Amino acid sequence: MSDLTAVLNDGREQVPTTVMLDPFHVEVGAIPFVVPLLRDGGRVFAGGSVVLAERLRALRSGDAEQISAWCSNYFDLADACITFEDQLKAQSDSSLLTGIRGVVGTSDGSCVAVDAAAVSRATNDDMRYFPVMDSETVSYGVGAAAVSRPVQSVVLLKYHDPYFIELSGDQFTSVAVKAVRRPDFVHGRDMEESELVSGGVIIHPVYRALWPAELVVPLVSETFRFNREEHGCNTSMGVYLAREPQGSAKMRAFCAGRLDYWSRLVGGYGIGDDDLRLLGVVESGAAGAAKK
Repeated sequence: MSDLTAVLNDGREQVPTTVMLDPFHVEVGAIPFVVPLLRDGGRVFAGGSVVLAERLRALRSGDAEQISAWCSNYFDLADACITFEDQLKAQSDSSLLTGIRGVVGTSDGSCVAVDAAAVSRATNDDMRYFPVMDSETVSYGVGAAAVSRPVQSVVLLKYHDPYFIELSGDQFTSVAVKAVRRPDFVHGRDMEESELVSGGVIIHPVYRALWPAELVVPLVSETFRFNREEHGCNTSMGVYLAREPQGSAKMRAFCAGRLDYWSRLVGGYGIGDDDLRLLGVVESGAAGAAKK
């Protein structure tokens, strides 16, 4: 168990599955290779609904160790950042990411295999543009934990290692969240608090698409308070994206940056970078695994 994993679990009850597991586990590595490893360990790749809720809890607690663990580390999230031309689809807890089973080598290059059932959930059952393969052999894992094994009923999505997963224009349209256009929201710079929330309402379209006001509004308040007091900065939580793709859509994962790095929400990092930090949460208790 890593030192960070130990701190994140400090004071928390283990979660009963077939065995007793700590609620949180951190793995570092490329998303297509780490997500199936978390799955094998009885955990699911966590998005901001878990990570940012714990960050908010830490800020409210005033506990220096918990603030250091949750706020002084970046976390790559199971929240999909899918871009196509000047459009963005931001899907929270995207099953296109949590449903990854591994990487498949084909005659046309590498593909990421995603559970067909997971793709169906991400598209509200619109599977017209997602052919299902009966069986494929996938590779995943990190270092000594690397394995290859057969999986059934998966969709293959082209993997441009280490940058992004490619979707066609039709596949982009099928993802079941509303697209927003880049000219219609602030991005590429850090923001003032009033550009994110106002009167208890989320006004920034990306944050509004990803998480509820019950999480975002107090998180913004606590983040700006902390960063003013600790780092003397009045802007934070900017949304940063990769360049506009043409011809096909590109899927990456959002990353929640450290508070001392302005708590940025970055959607431009490579999905196959080997220094990504993923949090796994016990699947049977994803909503309540953080209980003390």
